[in-house]
Amino acid sequence: MKRERQRYILFKIIKEPDIRFGQKEVINSIWQSIWRYFGMKIANKIGLWIINLNFEKEYGIIRCSHQTKYIIISALSLVQQINGKKVILSPLKTSGTIRSIIRIKNLIMNKNKRT
Repeated sequence: MKRERQRYILFKIIKEPDIRFGQKEVINSIWQSIWRYFGMKIANKIGLWIINLNFEKEYGIIRCSHQTKYIIISALSLVQQINGKKVILSPLKTSGTIRSIIRIKNLIMNKNKRT
């Protein structure tokens, strides 16, 4: 039996500085977006895992299967609020390995520090 290929998606959390929420609220809003726009039939096939979520640096990494990558990217883009507070989850980059997505994240974070 073949192992399912994984994809890692790096996304930026764009919010006002005083807004606070937890990991559970973020994952619930992503699932609500999937259910609302794609339905339960698609939602049952999605394997979604939050690998890393950093609210101070405003980024997150999600793992999913290679078959559902585009659904997750769309669902992230369609999230408009979490707990009634406006927020944008903007997908930045996808990768097949956690190692390369962390390297990309570090490059983006260092680039943002300099500007």
